[in-house]
Amino acid sequence: MSVIGSLEDLAFPDVLHLIRASRRSGTLILSLRDGERRVYFKDGLIGDALLGPGGPELGDLLRLSGTIEARTLAEARERMRRTGERTAEALVAMGALARESVEQAVRDELRASLRSVILAQDGEFRFELEEEARRTGSETVLLLAERTVVRRAVLDELRRSGFEVIVCAGAAEVLENARRRTGGNVAFVVVSDLILPDSSGSGWTGGITLMESVRRLAPRASGVLLGDLRARGDVAARSAGATAFVPLPDLGTTGLEGVGAVLAQYAALVRDAVLHPGRFAAGGASSGPVLAVDHVSLLRGLLGELHSEEEVAIPLLVLRLAAEYLERGVLFSIQGTEAHGSGAFGDDPVGGAGRLDSRVRGVVLPLKSGSVLERAAATRATYVGPIDADDPVGRLVARLGGQPPRESALLPIAAGRQVFSVLYGDNARSGRPVGDLRGLEIFTAQAGIALHNAALKRRLSELSAATGGSGAHA
Repeated sequence: MSVIGSLEDLAFPDVLHLIRASRRSGTLILSLRDGERRVYFKDGLIGDALLGPGGPELGDLLRLSGTIEARTLAEARERMRRTGERTAEALVAMGALARESVEQAVRDELRASLRSVILAQDGEFRFELEEEARRTGSETVLLLAERTVVRRAVLDELRRSGFEVIVCAGAAEVLENARRRTGGNVAFVVVSDLILPDSSGSGWTGGITLMESVRRLAPRASGVLLGDLRARGDVAARSAGATAFVPLPDLGTTGLEGVGAVLAQYAALVRDAVLHPGRFAAGGASSGPVLAVDHVSLLRGLLGELHSEEEVAIPLLVLRLAAEYLERGVLFSIQGTEAHGSGAFGDDPVGGAGRLDSRVRGVVLPLKSGSVLERAAATRATYVGPIDADDPVGRLVARLGGQPPRESALLPIAAGRQVFSVLYGDNARSGRPVGDLRGLEIFTAQAGIALHNAALKRRLSELSAATGGSGAHA
């Protein structure tokens, strides 16, 4: 999922820190008063950059600074044409310079050209994941939005993401376009207002009727409904077979200068709902309310708490954020060859709300070779999928009660080679898929770093106290 926001909400250094921590590939776009800056990342590492309006590309920057020679840059660009690599990847692969030199050059240039941005926190940013940027435009969106400003913002964002967008004047035009595409098995998405006049002209359930009609024509089509009904809009959208419901932005408290940023963020949420349609079970089966989440605000707030909290409170913050992504979760602390239950969230089918935490505390599971806990700790990588009933975690989940989850997730909390904890989570109550965990992955990576730093501080404090004690007796 792409992340979009204001540098007033999330400072520029923090944006870079999040991308590095998440180890994602994509493009960071900084929209400033004098134009755009773009930094391209591969697995969280800088691969290339365009550092100003008409400003230097990364290769030219390195040449002008004397870091590499013109001949080396020419050889790197020839290699790039053959392999498709980015500038940094080619130069590092050739042995022309170290990865650290690339990072330092970009940091220095950004520090110079964006000094006012870093200090004043003025501007907007968007991080587009590589898989989304590569969209070929083969998927079509049928757009029906009566509010001009919303329609324009969503249209621009979807086209920028590579979709073919057909703007429709009414429900009849949407249905006509849908009919044309059903025979050729062409994938399409309907983005429509929830509140529309119905066919009789006496009601306002036209969006629901439209979505139901589209689903009858093309059961595999997905739909995103937009509306003001924050209380029950998600229920209405789900009953009509929509894959997501995105409440309209509230411009009532927004100043004129902030309208553009609010609409851009809203359009990005709609785009994310189109890109990730599996948020409702197929056919509108009950799966709980699904609303688009402002991941930037959520992460910003909790990251601020993360680095100011004591070591003992960090696991609580992990559970707090995990509850936004999953219906039930258990946090295991890793101690040698065992995993100890240290906290949980979600409803307990046996004991009721709030009892799950007390039931899992004190539970000890072996890090059995080949088990999901052992693999998560060994690989330090997120796992999403089914868990065998004979696995220690599978047996624990069965004892907790409720419907067996279709898939579960395990996220390690680690720094370097040290694994502090493993977070288990599922959506056993509704049975819906786990979904997109990227925001949670970013936070668990930061939690691991915070725990590592806290452990180092504790050790230094202990050594300092021991040294001071020796000196006093001498």
